[in-house]
Amino acid sequence: MNRLTQKLLLSFFFLLVGLSFGIQISQFVENWLFTEAGHYGNESLIELFNYFSLAITGFVMAVVLGGGVIYLARKKQQEIGFGEHGELYYEVFRESLNGQFLVCENGTLYAVSQGFCRQLAEPEEALTAIGLKGLIDERSFERFVLWQSEGEDFEQLSFELNNSEGKQKELVVSLNHTHLTGVYLGQLVDVDKQSELQKQHELLAITLSSVGDGVICTDTNNRITFMNPVAEAVLALLTDEVKGQAFEEVVPLFQEDSKEPIDDPMRQSMTELQTVCLNELICFRNHLGLDFAIEVCCSPIFLRGDKIAGAVLVFQDVTESRLLRKKMNHLAHHDALTGLPNRLLLQDRLVQSCKRAKRHKHQFALIFLDLNKFKAINDSLGHDNGDELLKQVAKRLTASIRACDTVSRIGGDEFVLLIDSMEDRRHVRLVVDKVFQASGGHYELRATQVNVSFSAGVALYPDDGENADSLMKSADTAMYRAKKVGHSNYQFYCPELDKEAELYLEKETAMIQALHQKAFLPHFQPILNAQTLVIEKLEVLARWQCGDELIVAEQFVDVAESAGINGHLSMYVFELAIPQFVTWSERYPNLQLCLNLSIKHLLNGMFSEQLMTLLEKYQLKPQQFELEIAEQPLLERADELTATLDSLRQLGFHLAIDDFGVGHTNPSLLRELHFDSIKIDPSFVNEIGGAEHQDDLAMVMINIAKSLGVNCIAEGVECELQAKALAENGCDQLQGHFFSKPVPSSEVDLLLEKSFKQSSDL
Repeated sequence: MNRLTQKLLLSFFFLLVGLSFGIQISQFVENWLFTEAGHYGNESLIELFNYFSLAITGFVMAVVLGGGVIYLARKKQQEIGFGEHGELYYEVFRESLNGQFLVCENGTLYAVSQGFCRQLAEPEEALTAIGLKGLIDERSFERFVLWQSEGEDFEQLSFELNNSEGKQKELVVSLNHTHLTGVYLGQLVDVDKQSELQKQHELLAITLSSVGDGVICTDTNNRITFMNPVAEAVLALLTDEVKGQAFEEVVPLFQEDSKEPIDDPMRQSMTELQTVCLNELICFRNHLGLDFAIEVCCSPIFLRGDKIAGAVLVFQDVTESRLLRKKMNHLAHHDALTGLPNRLLLQDRLVQSCKRAKRHKHQFALIFLDLNKFKAINDSLGHDNGDELLKQVAKRLTASIRACDTVSRIGGDEFVLLIDSMEDRRHVRLVVDKVFQASGGHYELRATQVNVSFSAGVALYPDDGENADSLMKSADTAMYRAKKVGHSNYQFYCPELDKEAELYLEKETAMIQALHQKAFLPHFQPILNAQTLVIEKLEVLARWQCGDELIVAEQFVDVAESAGINGHLSMYVFELAIPQFVTWSERYPNLQLCLNLSIKHLLNGMFSEQLMTLLEKYQLKPQQFELEIAEQPLLERADELTATLDSLRQLGFHLAIDDFGVGHTNPSLLRELHFDSIKIDPSFVNEIGGAEHQDDLAMVMINIAKSLGVNCIAEGVECELQAKALAENGCDQLQGHFFSKPVPSSEVDLLLEKSFKQSSDL
């Protein structure tokens, strides 16, 4: 029944009641008036009076009674709280989809919402009829009564339902006092939704506590309201200690390089209503005085709509990563051993120097420095001592130049000096001389003293190059020229050096092509017994047939080495020489073939196998061969070559040290290496027959060979006097142009036949 029908029925009811009362009053007045007046017998007058009095009295009574009832009803509504618009409020309350109800202190339900009815699956009439007292059990109602007297203004209670046959067994209700005494507002609580919200809040709290970034929240006044554990750890403060304090006081931000303070990003984000990220290098200092490098991002916190509730700052502690980045950047631009600028940083500074010199119209010098004999020092004393030497050299070089200049190590034992604002070559010479004097000389390495000297190449801007690459190339070319000229020397770049380098490169290219065209061939030089002058050995020497010109090995062996074809060239010559040797060895069984080996041969793990394969192919024995290794490279790589030399000796090869005497060989090292022969360098043999005592060194070499019990060979014998002197002093074998120059294989038969014929005649 709607409210309009109720009003019509109520109005009709009041009208009937008013008419009933009107008839009774009208009858009473009629009797009193007409009896007293004596007009009771006038029927028409009486009937007219009755109708008139009945209408007037009924209308008045209906108005009085209806108005009184309506007044009382409205007064009751106002007492309950609906006010003068009670009907409208009541309808809105009833139609609400929220589970709400108004309950009196005795448990009567005055009004219930549609949401309340729907959730309990009961009609409004049934719920208002039984009230809250009939809806819940006795214990639950006792809790309701107890809450009225002792509970808080707002409280959440759980009520058990009476005789519940559905799925719902209890009601969770939030109760709140109203401004009317004895009337309470109740609202059903969605337990599942509340549980889900609680889980979300717990998950959010756990997430904020678990993230690796620091989180700080502030209110609209920029005062701290929350910090997660990461932020607490970095600040070394708990949230309770800083809660309510201004953000800029607790977390003062400053720029890492300039140390200048940074404007508060929290206020900025709230003012601009957008996220603010600080991309510069940001730091802050906590109350313990510890600095932290951080990356910062701030965002405003919105509630509903555009209402600002504060701001949140998320920061990441990047102190370690920033230090690591700085370290990696330093390592990328500096030498790890000496700490000097490396090639990359030198290149950058050289580019800047070119720009500066062009702008100010001045010149500067680029000096390439190379330590002489560093490899020998490094190999003989060990890499640790070699590294220590490089460190000491770096310190002396740095101390010998101005602070505005640059010392760089670009690899190995190579250093580069960038000397800015030079006046002329004379000034450069003074600088180089100063560097040589200050950085050269004696160095103490773990109780071992070594002497250091340099070779240097100098290039000047803009004469020798107007950019970094050309200057580097010019200085490098000049430095290699200085090394060829002699130790402790420096050379200025000149265009002729480029021409020399170009010719060298052309020679390398020509040699590579000649190897492919098989333009190399073996020549043989005999080695004779010093006493009988019988040929006992043949040394294989490579020759390059370049057109009509026959080029000797001394003119191309260094080029072949730098071109990286020396190993292939030697093996190719061996493959041509060994088949020829097969024929000669059949006629002269004691004849030996001498093969010159480079260090690269010995360091190549496949060389021994390749050589043995070649010998097996022609059914030759290792005892028929003597392998010659130059003394100087042998000294430099002795530790690396020991195992290879032992392996060759065990296979049966004879071993000889070539160019003996130029490398200052330690006799104890010779004993360890177990060589079979030493070949005295021609420079010592040439001194025989000259001024007084000049032949002493050659004789010393012979005595060293005797003391070691090895065969002594003198090469470079050019005259009979030299041959006789060597033979008389105990030299075992002789080799040189006095007996025969290197000849092609076609002439070897004649030499052998002549030699053995002479020995048989004797």
